Amino acid sequence: MGIYHSALKSGVMTYKDVKETSRANHSKGIILKNDIISQGLPIEFDECDFLWAEPPWPHGFKVFNERANADHKSYQNLVDAISEIIESSDKPIYMPLCKSLLRGLPNADQVEETSLNSGEALLAIWNDEYVGPYKTTNEICQTLGSIYSCIGDFTCGYGNCVVDFIEGGGKKFVASDFDGKCVTVMAARMKKIH
Repeated sequence: MGIYHSALKSGVMTYKDVKETSRANHSKGIILKNDIISQGLPIEFDECDFLWAEPPWPHGFKVFNERANADHKSYQNLVDAISEIIESSDKPIYMPLCKSLLRGLPNADQVEETSLNSGEALLAIWNDEYVGPYKTTNEICQTLGSIYSCIGDFTCGYGNCVVDFIEGGGKKFVASDFDGKCVTVMAARMKKIH
C-alpha cells in the first residue's frame, strides 16, 4: 500500500512538518493545490480521460480540514461539490466511498464492494461500465492504467492511486488536493517514477 494520507490514527503515516506547495510539475503530469469546495475542478482536468477521487468519510472530514487549515462548515459542502463535478462531467468517474456519501450523490451507474486502505468501501462509477477486478482500490487503479491514458484525481492525498495507475500502464495524470502539504509529499514521491 505504501504511504497513505488518512484520518485514521493507526498504521498510517502522516506528514505534518512539510511546507505547502501550490503546484508541482512532473514528466507525466501535474499536482495542484485546489479546493473543490471553494474552487471547483481546475481546467487542467479537461485533458483527463476519466476522474478518480477517494473522498473522506464524514468522521475524517474535520481532521482533513484542520490539517489543510480549511474552514468548511459541513460535510454537506463536500457532498455538494462532488455532486456538481458528477453532474457537469460526461467523463467516466470512479470513486471509492462510504454509504452515507453515496446516498447524497447523483445515482451511480454501477456500485461494487471493494477494499480501500484495508477497510471496506463501495466503488461507485458514473458514465462507464467496469468489469473488475474489484478486490482493492490498488488493483482497480492498476487496471484502469491498462484501459485509460490519463487519470484525473481530485482528492489525491499522497498519490497512491496515481502511482498504481502509472504502474498499470497509464501515461499521464492530473492530481489535486486541498492540502498543499499533500502536494509536497506526492511531488517528492513522484520523483521516483519516470
